Amino acid sequence: MRPALRHFVPLIAAFLVLLVLPGAASAHAVLESSSPTRGQVLESAPAEVTFAFNEPVEASFGALRVFDTEGDQVQSGDVFRPEGSGDEGVGVDLPADLPDGTYTATYRVVSADSHPVTGGLVFTVGKGSGVSGKTISELIAESDSGPVTGIAFWFDRWIGFLAIALAVGSLAFLVFLWMPMAANREETLGPRAEDTGRRLRLILGISVAAGFLATLFAIPFQGAIAAGTDFWSALKPDVFREVVDTRFGMVMALRLLSWACLVPLALLATGLTAPGARRLGPSILFSIVTAGFLVVSPGLAGHASTQDPVWLLFPSDVLHVAAMAIWAGGLAALIFLLPVATRGLGRDEDRGAVLTEFLLRFSTIALACVVVIAATGTIQSIIEVNSFSAFIDTAFGRAVLIKIVLFLMLVGLGWKNRQRIIPALVERRDRKESPGEPGVRLRNNLRIEVALVTVVLAVTAALVSYPPPSTGSAGPVSGSLNVGPDLLEYTVDPARVGSNEVHIYLFDNKTGEPVEVKSLELSFALPDEDIAPIEADLRKSGPGHYVAPSAELAVKGDWKAEAAVRLSKFNEQLADFEVPVK
Repeated sequence: MRPALRHFVPLIAAFLVLLVLPGAASAHAVLESSSPTRGQVLESAPAEVTFAFNEPVEASFGALRVFDTEGDQVQSGDVFRPEGSGDEGVGVDLPADLPDGTYTATYRVVSADSHPVTGGLVFTVGKGSGVSGKTISELIAESDSGPVTGIAFWFDRWIGFLAIALAVGSLAFLVFLWMPMAANREETLGPRAEDTGRRLRLILGISVAAGFLATLFAIPFQGAIAAGTDFWSALKPDVFREVVDTRFGMVMALRLLSWACLVPLALLATGLTAPGARRLGPSILFSIVTAGFLVVSPGLAGHASTQDPVWLLFPSDVLHVAAMAIWAGGLAALIFLLPVATRGLGRDEDRGAVLTEFLLRFSTIALACVVVIAATGTIQSIIEVNSFSAFIDTAFGRAVLIKIVLFLMLVGLGWKNRQRIIPALVERRDRKESPGEPGVRLRNNLRIEVALVTVVLAVTAALVSYPPPSTGSAGPVSGSLNVGPDLLEYTVDPARVGSNEVHIYLFDNKTGEPVEVKSLELSFALPDEDIAPIEADLRKSGPGHYVAPSAELAVKGDWKAEAAVRLSKFNEQLADFEVPVK
């Protein structure tokens, strides 16, 4: 590893560690109602369980499951759309002979911005019997796709973003740098056109192949994440068809077509760099339009096209991606194409002049890209992160913070090139000398910049998998703590401002059996807002199981819950836990 790059390794590693720290979960779609409702006690078994959300959700491969107290699934048939609910509702049938008991229903659907949305509820049929051995969060976790699939999907997105940057940047190099330069210096660059074209064809070929495969694999990966399975289980024709029917899948299908349409550009690269190719012919114009969709597609498949205000966020995202791709891909093109273009130039004067003119042209383009990236990045941060604390408290915010720091490092290197190295190259060009030592420093700086850009795209690949904090939906909050000789487990669902359903379970720490107590009282307080403890209406639902069907947590913040467990006439234990309410 080169010394200059080695100094950045610890900092980059620290950034990546910060990125993967767990963040507060959030999603775009919000559950508005359900049947049965949370904590409802029914005289007879319902025919179905349904959930209704505030926006359309994908449910063709979503997991709706109903568990009995033993943790066995009891639902029957496939997920369906309840009559009159449109695309906002999902449901699953229950068997007609469902016995009395306590049941837990969980859902895993896909929001409009392609993120999974999870949650659940508990209801009782008849007098109920027993208590579920697992909380809602534990049951949801069992249907999660797992970290291996998540990491593999992140890597796939990373490769896809790298491919887009390399393809768009190489096309920008051809149109904005090579063609104007070749027109002005035909005698100098003409003999290098064929070798430059072959290298351009190789770069475009690699980017098109990598982009096509990454996009193709993204479809089953999305199916795996949505259904809570692994990649291999999702590698089926029916899953592929179901994903393609979604918003995300349609964008990926069009992106596949775009990559295929760029194949002719790669094949014609040698001819496009030839001395006669001096204008934007049909093939170039078609490639620019095709590459344009590659730039637009991340916004169409993610937050920018689903989160308000779309009229501002979506164009901002498109400009942000375009500027980053032109800048990042242009840097890579300078490293891989410029040496080929200048190799073999016999005179020091020619090498210095060609290198300096290329850099002066690219420096102007890079400066414009930096301005666009800074402006659009600021707009997106204000809308999507929306608070300073979210930069640390959420995974999305941490990823944005890492991108900002890396971007500032790139700007610093670019400033050094523009203020120090390029003027030195201009002086050597004017003296008709070879690039010499400034050229070596420039090459090392460009390599560091490309490495940093690669990390930026890796962070971006993680960023798009996190819902923005501004979408603000919460999920059930669960935990456990010791209360004397017993274990107390709690679930607060949905942990949102308003009415929440609270479940308290008491188990013997040694045997795991439900524990009967004299009484159990629960209260919630919000010290930050000077809200004194408010007692929740707890009702006994079964052995060791207590439910507060409607605990009103009316203000956003970190609520302090206190459970007073009276084990005997003279023995009362207090248990405290925190409930973040969104």
